[in-house]
Amino acid sequence: MCAFKPKVLAPEDAIPFNGFDSVLEIPRGDNPTQNAWLTLQLRVRLNFVDSKNRSSKVVTKGATTFIADTDNYLFPILDWPPHLVERFQREFLATAEKTWNYQFLLITPPACADLDYAAGADGIVRPNVLCLFRLSLIGASGPLDSSPAAGPLANGAPHRTIDVVNLAVPVGRGVQDPDKLDMTKPLSGGGYRADAANYSDQLEFAPSWYDPVQKVLRNTIGHEIGHALGQSHILGLKGLDAYKIGGALGNKPAAYGAPGSVDAWNIMGVGDRVTLINAVSWRKRIAMHTATRENDWTVTGMTGTPPRKIPAAAGPGGSTPGS
Repeated sequence: MCAFKPKVLAPEDAIPFNGFDSVLEIPRGDNPTQNAWLTLQLRVRLNFVDSKNRSSKVVTKGATTFIADTDNYLFPILDWPPHLVERFQREFLATAEKTWNYQFLLITPPACADLDYAAGADGIVRPNVLCLFRLSLIGASGPLDSSPAAGPLANGAPHRTIDVVNLAVPVGRGVQDPDKLDMTKPLSGGGYRADAANYSDQLEFAPSWYDPVQKVLRNTIGHEIGHALGQSHILGLKGLDAYKIGGALGNKPAAYGAPGSVDAWNIMGVGDRVTLINAVSWRKRIAMHTATRENDWTVTGMTGTPPRKIPAAAGPGGSTPGS
């Protein structure tokens, strides 16, 4: 037996998986081919920083406004026009959901009968669990989209606030001091370096790296959303404690995987590939919804895997060997 808790809020979970809410839903029973749904809900406020809407990282020298990146190099920025704000919001939302929504399915363990539902003449059905992701953008007066598409828990305080700047050039090197322009960031640094709380427009408008052989594109927005869902860099996800979030090597280059390796191609490396290891956020949360163990749930990328019919002898909420 397991349990059924329909909603888990961020503070109920442990670090680093305490940055989002989740909802578990069971089909009504009018379609015996439907699986259950586990939706991870993230609420984000994007703060568009410029000379008029300043942050602690903004520096003005003469007529030029600069932003300090994660490495403390300064990059010139422009003010945000309304049409680019709207475009960034739209594309940020699309990228985040395309990366993480509907990528996995969890196979319900044989002993977990509390998700079973009656489907008329088809009897008792034991659904598997589809892994969904919804992102709600929060404005000054609430969610920018209050439709069902924004997610089941679109309303509420943002889980994360992110500053976004509009770089004056799509690709360029920052400076340590605008008065000493020879002290520039090496090109190998990849330009402006973002982090979980600080983005630039180029993350969506001009991704910085592409491998035409492997067809791997650096998806920094998808990567940072992965962190918001509690995921470490790829070597941390593989179980190496030093590379986990908060670990001594958690943000070192090695944590992203060896250059050119399968690890590096992962979304939590420097690439765009989502693999079964990235289902960890849903596996940990389903354990809370059902009072089971994370390892009880097998993950597959075959999201069309149908539910199972339970022999009538088991009865509603029952279980038979191997069911």
